[in-house]
Amino acid sequence: MQTVRQIAQQIVDREGSPVNDPNDPGGATNFGVTIHTMRRLGLDLDHDGDVVKHDVQILSSAQVVDIFIQHYFEGPLIAQFPQPL
Repeated sequence: MQTVRQIAQQIVDREGSPVNDPNDPGGATNFGVTIHTMRRLGLDLDHDGDVVKHDVQILSSAQVVDIFIQHYFEGPLIAQFPQPL
């Protein structure tokens, strides 16, 4: 069976690089992580006091894998679900 890290990496690989489609209400996105998520998590990667498009652009795939695991797997305690789920 695949690990959570392997699954997260596959998601990151499919999501791809930074985009900022004006028709996408999610706004600037990189590897599937939106600027709104980064703001909620306080991910000011360039340490300039705000989370803007530049922070989204410099987000690495490794950071995104960690975000997925920490905030979408460990945070909601998914590991505690019964194995069949």
